[in-house]
Amino acid sequence: MNIRRILATGLTAGILVAGFATGASADDVTRTGNYTVRAGQTIDGDLKVSSGTLTILGTVKGNVTQTGTGAVIVGSSGTVEGNLAESGSGGVSVSGTVEGNVSEKASGNAVIALGGHVDGNIAESDDGNLTIKSSLNGNAYEYDGGYLLLGKNARIDGNVYERNNGNLYIYRGAQVEGDISEGGSGSRIRR
Repeated sequence: MNIRRILATGLTAGILVAGFATGASADDVTRTGNYTVRAGQTIDGDLKVSSGTLTILGTVKGNVTQTGTGAVIVGSSGTVEGNLAESGSGGVSVSGTVEGNVSEKASGNAVIALGGHVDGNIAESDDGNLTIKSSLNGNAYEYDGGYLLLGKNARIDGNVYERNNGNLYIYRGAQVEGDISEGGSGSRIRR
């Protein structure tokens, strides 16, 4: 009987330890300074970086937040499965995939580069510019003094809104499924 109790206790302890180890693998990561998610690397939780440039070449399964000086660069092999928010002095450049929304809330630029894809909305809400050269499944918003540019390879399933005093540039070949609205003192310019 003691052997059964010892085996049962050992088995229970082993299951608990395995359960804790599994729970520990879902990791949120917080860093200060420059940080790179290497190609092939996966972060199972949210990623927060302050005062540094964040380069994503691997996968982040949660949300990404960058504050302070620095920028966010999603390389062609990079994937963000959540939302991406940058609120420092840098910008956002997406050459890979962001499955959620992208927001840039300071003076930096927001760019969906050639080959990049954003499944949600993208917004730039300060003096920076918003440039879309590839595909966006949601809406595009530029709210302040910067311009909004739709490159010739832009493919947007949603609406495009430019507000305040920036211009809206639409290059020949750009496709927008939704509405296009220039609501500020800027102009709509076709190129």
